[in-house]
Amino acid sequence: MADFHWWTLFLIFVRITTFMLTAPVISGRQIPAPFKIGFSVMLTALCASVVKDPIQSVSNGTLVLLILKEFFVGLVLGMMANVMLHAVQFAGTLIDLETGFSMANLFDPTFETNMQLTGQLKNMLAILFFFATDAHHLLIQGILASFDWVSVHSFVPAWMDGRISTFFLVCIRQMFMVGFMMAAPIVGTLFIVDISFGIIARTVPQMNIFAVAPPLKILLYFLIYIFILPSFFYLLKVLFENMFDSMDTILKIMGA
Repeated sequence: MADFHWWTLFLIFVRITTFMLTAPVISGRQIPAPFKIGFSVMLTALCASVVKDPIQSVSNGTLVLLILKEFFVGLVLGMMANVMLHAVQFAGTLIDLETGFSMANLFDPTFETNMQLTGQLKNMLAILFFFATDAHHLLIQGILASFDWVSVHSFVPAWMDGRISTFFLVCIRQMFMVGFMMAAPIVGTLFIVDISFGIIARTVPQMNIFAVAPPLKILLYFLIYIFILPSFFYLLKVLFENMFDSMDTILKIMGA
């Protein structure tokens, strides 16, 4: 009995650890790896007592397939949540391209990529909002609830019929939609300003547009950003709701 008990613990640990390495915010470099591993061990110990139908005696080939299955289940859940949060980075990239801030790139440890100034600011606000609303508790609840939908001894037939990949495309479409909504007020306003400067440059060629336009666009950027900041947090609320709805849907797909 001890043998299959330890294999059950190991399979639970594989799924939780993979989720911790791909989930939003938790997977960032700003959180040390020993903390992620220790937290995964703690969640494994808590989850092991409530997991139904522990692993019985299985062959080595079946055990390898179960380990791969647990790895992919944790990977799918983490990526499903992470792809939605990329809407914040996408919105910041669009805004900085229009404002001119894209020339100054910063390294973002959360996404481990170069990010523009506005994207960095939006990302910091999103992380603060994430923890202020206890969204990390819902993430942990989601990975623990996954053992009710996809048990450690079962396989996932949905990987073969394309339902998971199709739902991934739906989530990516939602990510782009929310990102466009976050960036639309500033990008739309600055686009109109660019058209106005183009008309002025044609009608008043003596004016040095290249000296006037950048500081004016930056001033308008800050004024609009302060005005629309409450709507950004509303969109973050919508984004997190879509994130957890996506996790719930993908669990139903994999557990069907």
